[in-house]
Amino acid sequence: MLELCAAGLRSVPTISALDDRIEAGELLAIVGPNGAGKSTLLGLLSGFRPAETGCVRLDKRPLSDWTPLRLAKRRALVAQRLELGFDWPLRELVALGSEAEAGDVHRALDALDLLPLADRGVLSLSGGERQRAMIARALCQLGSLNANGEDGGLLLLDEPTSALDIGQQQRLMRLLRRLAESRRMAICCVLHDLNLAARFAHRVWLLEQGQRIASGTPSEVLHAAQLERVFNAQLELLQSQHLSTPVLALRS
Repeated sequence: MLELCAAGLRSVPTISALDDRIEAGELLAIVGPNGAGKSTLLGLLSGFRPAETGCVRLDKRPLSDWTPLRLAKRRALVAQRLELGFDWPLRELVALGSEAEAGDVHRALDALDLLPLADRGVLSLSGGERQRAMIARALCQLGSLNANGEDGGLLLLDEPTSALDIGQQQRLMRLLRRLAESRRMAICCVLHDLNLAARFAHRVWLLEQGQRIASGTPSEVLHAAQLERVFNAQLELLQSQHLSTPVLALRS
C-alpha cells in the first residue's frame, strides 16, 4: 500500500529518513510527546508535505506522480484542526467532495453514530460530533464502506479521539480496527492515549524529536522504561490476565 523509501524532511520541523511499509489490513498508531513530529510525519505520509529526501510511494507509484483527483480516491487525511466555514447539513458535508451515493452516506453516518444528527447544521454540532463527521466524510471519499472486494484505501487521522468521550473513543477505535481488518484499509492515526494505541493498534511507531526511535507491536514498543524517558513521566505497567497488550498508568 504505502511505502517509505528513505523518506524524510530536512526543513524545520524535520523528519529523519524512514524506510517502512504500511499495509492494507493494518492499523498503525503514531505516538510520541508534544513536538515530536507526529503531525508533520502524517503530512509526509499524505503527500501534503512532499518528501525532501527519498520518496513515498502509494501502490508502488510516487505520490508526486498522482493527480489530485486519483489520489483523493485512494488517500484521505482527517486533520487535527477542523475548518468549517459554512453551516452545511451534516448529511451534505459528509457527501461533499466524493462520489458517494445516499446509501454510502447513510452507512458512514451510521458507523460513526451520527444518523440522528444527519439533518443538523454542522456549526451546531459539538467538537466531538464534528470530529466524527469528518471521519465519516473521509470514509465516503475513499468508498471504504462499499462491498466491492477491493481494499478500502489509505486513511490518515491526526488525533481522531482528542474531542471524544471514553465511550466514543472506544467505539471509534473498534470501528477503525474492524475497517482495517474487514475492508483491508491501511489506517494510520496519531494518538496521545497510549492505552488506546496498545489496545487497538497492530503496530506502533514511537517518535522523538522528528526521529522514529521504536517500531513494532504494542508490547514491543510501549514498555514503561522507554516511555518514561521519552515522555519524562513516571509510569507503571499494569499486568492483566485478560489482556495481551500493555496497560500503562501514571504513578501517583
